[in-house]
Amino acid sequence: MRWTKVLTVGAVASLGLVAACGAPSTNGTGTGNASGDNGSVEGAAATLDPTAKGPAPEVPGAKKGGTLTVSYSSTPANMDPSDQFYQDTAVIFSLGHRALTTFVSRDGQQVLVPDLATDLGKASEDGLTWTFTLKDGIKYEDGTPVKAQDIVWAAKRSFDPDLAANGPTYQREFFKGGAEYQGPFKGDPNWKGVEAKDDKTIVFNLEKRFETLPYFVSFNQFTPIPEAKDTKGDYQLHPLATGPYMFDKYTPGTELTLKRNPNWDPATDPARNAYPDAFHFKWGQDVVKTQTAVLASNGEDATTLNWDSIDSSLISQIEGEKKAQFEEGPSSCVIMVNMDARKIPMPVRKAIAVAYPFDSIHKAGGETSHSFTPAATIIPPQIPGHLAYEAEAAPGFKMNGKGDGDAEKAKAMLAEAGYGADKPFELIYYYTNDDDIAQKVNQVRKQAFEKAGFKVTDIGAPSAERRKLVGDPNGKYNMLQSPRGWCFDWPSADSIIPPTFGTIALSQGGTTFGNFSDAKIDAEIARIQQLSITEQGPEWGKMDKWLTENYLLAIPDYNDKGNSVFGTKVKNVKNNPNKGMPELTQVWLDQ
Repeated sequence: MRWTKVLTVGAVASLGLVAACGAPSTNGTGTGNASGDNGSVEGAAATLDPTAKGPAPEVPGAKKGGTLTVSYSSTPANMDPSDQFYQDTAVIFSLGHRALTTFVSRDGQQVLVPDLATDLGKASEDGLTWTFTLKDGIKYEDGTPVKAQDIVWAAKRSFDPDLAANGPTYQREFFKGGAEYQGPFKGDPNWKGVEAKDDKTIVFNLEKRFETLPYFVSFNQFTPIPEAKDTKGDYQLHPLATGPYMFDKYTPGTELTLKRNPNWDPATDPARNAYPDAFHFKWGQDVVKTQTAVLASNGEDATTLNWDSIDSSLISQIEGEKKAQFEEGPSSCVIMVNMDARKIPMPVRKAIAVAYPFDSIHKAGGETSHSFTPAATIIPPQIPGHLAYEAEAAPGFKMNGKGDGDAEKAKAMLAEAGYGADKPFELIYYYTNDDDIAQKVNQVRKQAFEKAGFKVTDIGAPSAERRKLVGDPNGKYNMLQSPRGWCFDWPSADSIIPPTFGTIALSQGGTTFGNFSDAKIDAEIARIQQLSITEQGPEWGKMDKWLTENYLLAIPDYNDKGNSVFGTKVKNVKNNPNKGMPELTQVWLDQ
């Protein structure tokens, strides 16, 4: 999924986001190891429990009541379920919108369980048909029953080029006829990629085997939408809830409040607790001011949570007397410096890598070892098959997310490529201009590029608009487009490289690393996908290195960490290792 935290460290590239999930192992044990220079790293895998039933186990000592405020720097572009592929919106939607399957946390382990479905699906012998059956008694917030046809409508809607432009693209690749389908409003009304056999039965017809389909149908694109109540572009203003919370008040670009859904039946839900009476999400907030106030915990700040990376000025507090108000843990995300390869030639992309001021940007962004570790690879270390390497952008210059670059070497590389003072290469990108940290980061980046001989055209945009601008494949930029980074959708690189380097996302009107379509890349992806899950791992690791050394469509920057800062009355904040974000369904307030 696309990376969410785009203003603090995200301001570094002014880009877009994702929400990470976990994926099934072939034997259901869900663990894996990858070896590299740092030794063995435990895989952030997920087990399967097809028999899980509701209600969700109670959190010991938890109390009901109060309003949890979640205040953070990023701003969702919209709240349409079909368009969501971002970490923050996935966490928000988890409170009110159920899908066929979902995840629960058990002893720090992510477990895939049935949600609206009775089990985790049944595959045909050839793997080309999957069948799911809905539970009895599931209702929308208005009391009407959820039907299989509503899941089918939502699945079809996820193909719409306008309503779902930023959503995932696995369905285009794997669902029968999905490559050309344009959704229910513009496409073939008789499309059979997903069908309802009756009010309870959903059937997925596939072009090729999709072992990880039970994980994919946990996404927002499979939250039910009744056709008769689909208001197209306005549906995002109040999507119908099936979970414990429903929309109360929503001001796009500013805030969202959720209240209790009276028609949620906890007996059908194995994943969600519902302790607060309400949630209040506030977007586009100043990171340092918010985190400082939350740690002080006066008034409403005592019941507020923030999930931006902890600012360096507050480290002494969260390492000392305020330690109990901070949660840190693994994330599924690798953050990259994205470059549009259609507009920037390979020699110039290498010069950008040599000039990039990683250390100064982290310092300007207030980042510390609590929020990141430098990265040299596209695939994070916890993924099976991860190959540890450090590619060279120039002789003797390793790309490892460290240092402040070499301006003179970059200038010499540009000269060799035919660019100089009389003919500088122009870098064009968007940055967030209504956030102090983002502006500081941009100044550091701009000065480093200009010192290396580039001409820089930095286009300022408000936080509420920037995510949409950088997600336009035909935007004005030639670098720092979406995605800023990628968070694996399940712990296998088939959920990393195909959606970020393949042509599928571009064909749907989205953006990728490099915005670059290449037959050799697509052919290698297709070759590896035909292998078993076990065989795929090492091949994805090799492809990671091959992509960086031969294409350099994006420069590895860092491996993200999940951070949560919360008031003294916010309890049971636990990091989800497959998302790097807190499990809001288990948080409670001590009033």
